Amino acid sequence: MPAPFAVALCGYRESGAPNTSDNNDSQSKELGHELFEQLGVPAEQSGPSDPGSALEIAAQTDLAGRRDDLTIGRSRLVADFAQYRHLAVLPAFSRGYKPVSNAFDDLIAVAEGLPPSAATTRLLRKLHANAARYARQDELTSRMLLEMPEEAILKVDLTVGAPSTTPNPHMYVGVSAKWSLRTDRAQDCISQGARLATQRRGAMPHFAVLTMEPRPAMLRILADGSGAIDCVYHLDLAALTRAIDTVAARKRGVWSPKRTFDRLLEQGRIRDYDELAGAVQRIPAI
Repeated sequence: MPAPFAVALCGYRESGAPNTSDNNDSQSKELGHELFEQLGVPAEQSGPSDPGSALEIAAQTDLAGRRDDLTIGRSRLVADFAQYRHLAVLPAFSRGYKPVSNAFDDLIAVAEGLPPSAATTRLLRKLHANAARYARQDELTSRMLLEMPEEAILKVDLTVGAPSTTPNPHMYVGVSAKWSLRTDRAQDCISQGARLATQRRGAMPHFAVLTMEPRPAMLRILADGSGAIDCVYHLDLAALTRAIDTVAARKRGVWSPKRTFDRLLEQGRIRDYDELAGAVQRIPAI
């Protein structure tokens, strides 16, 4: 079953090209036009000004309506979730760190103002010794903070997690939502999945890409066996299948994009939106 909001996000640009298309790619425009024909998108429909954000909002709303007991959010830091909360420890420490040895300066000044005595001498000796010891620790801490990599904490377009009232909520599903794909966008999805896998402490969330991209070549970048991404969900897989079959029928011989698409389809690497909804609905209630 297609996403119930799929058609509403489609539209034509002033140039007449579908808003899924790359204007420098004739195949992108041809497949985009045929996909919109299969979807029944009106010729006068312009679609949202930012279909990428509109896709995130629509998917969040639809999935939240299916499971209102879960927290389904947009652009959340993965450090908000149990498997990744350790990622926030070092940045928090770095922001709040102040050299401890500096605190001894005021204490030494107070001790030096005390009346001379054996006790004052012992106190000053201990304060100076501790100041030197903590200064060495501060130096090591400063060096550690300097040498540690400063990597931004990953944000995921859509996350499905345990209710926010749950201590250390678990992330069950992460989705990179991309209305259409370019090579850099596809590589970004792969990078996100790889980071989720390598940085986790606990069970890996189901991580997938949600898109309306019609080109098999672009879908293959994500769906052709990369271990970083479980699968690609398409907003209307049935309409895309019909569009590819229709375009392939106009070509001579075996059209390689259709062969690529059929292989990905057979392998279950491209799935329809309702399978994403089903994955969310199958999450056990807490």
